[in-house]
Amino acid sequence: MLASEKIKPEITIANDTQTTSEEVNPHDYTLLMNNPGKCGGGDDDVFLLIMVTSAPRNNAQRDAIRRTWGNENNVNWTVIRTVFAVGLTPIASTQRLLEQESITHKDIIQENFVDSYRNLTIKTVMCLKWASEFCPNAKFVLKTDDDTFVNIFNLVRHLWRLNATQARRFVTGRVIPGAKPIRQANSIYESRWIVTKEEYSRDSYPRYPGGYAYVISNDITRLIYEVSLTVPYLFLEDVYLGLCLEKLGIDVIHEEGFTGWKKSLSCRDRKLSSHLVKSPFHMLQAWQRLMTSCKLFLKYN
Repeated sequence: MLASEKIKPEITIANDTQTTSEEVNPHDYTLLMNNPGKCGGGDDDVFLLIMVTSAPRNNAQRDAIRRTWGNENNVNWTVIRTVFAVGLTPIASTQRLLEQESITHKDIIQENFVDSYRNLTIKTVMCLKWASEFCPNAKFVLKTDDDTFVNIFNLVRHLWRLNATQARRFVTGRVIPGAKPIRQANSIYESRWIVTKEEYSRDSYPRYPGGYAYVISNDITRLIYEVSLTVPYLFLEDVYLGLCLEKLGIDVIHEEGFTGWKKSLSCRDRKLSSHLVKSPFHMLQAWQRLMTSCKLFLKYN
């Protein structure tokens, strides 16, 4: 679905994180592009919904993911669906290419907020809302970034092993405990994570999963979305998720397999993801190595 909407301004300031049940962070954005039939209109028995947050210009990276770990036919004994979540670009030519990409692949969702680092939380909330509304039949949701490589075979096996109780109110990723806000950066690289007292007054963050890859059971995506409306905005999307989970009383299960650095993955280990795979070439290279190591697994599954 294509539409023309006014670009909404980038959010740069957040409030304190006091507990409230009032709506302080309304998600009043409109879907400009949607592929609502992705999950079969709610009829398909989807095991895993993959939601990849991506920048509008990163079409080559998205293509590499479609050709590798994000391909929906990788695991022939379970149903996987993949979508790419983007915000709005002010560059008309990039927007036109993105619209064509959506027509071709039918896997793009876009809302009318400016796509930027400071708006990553908005993009994550969009994913939660979309999963609950357009793919409620999915059992699990993997939220990941387009510079993350996922060992889809290990991940599916890991999730299949969960019993019915474990698979409810379930969030897992590489947990960061006891992190403290950066008030003054020691380098230019750190400066993007500066959080002022006005934005967040507490001295530490709650437990949260690293935003590059985490899994949520789909029975709680709607709950997290709804509670996000009552949690003051913070641009650090993974910390913000931690704040929402804290308010819901849901703990995050730490999983070492979600590695936070570029690492070669194999079906012979328990690694589930590798971060900072920032080029299509390296994404394809990692897939070739993974496929070589997983031949026996693929043969018998």
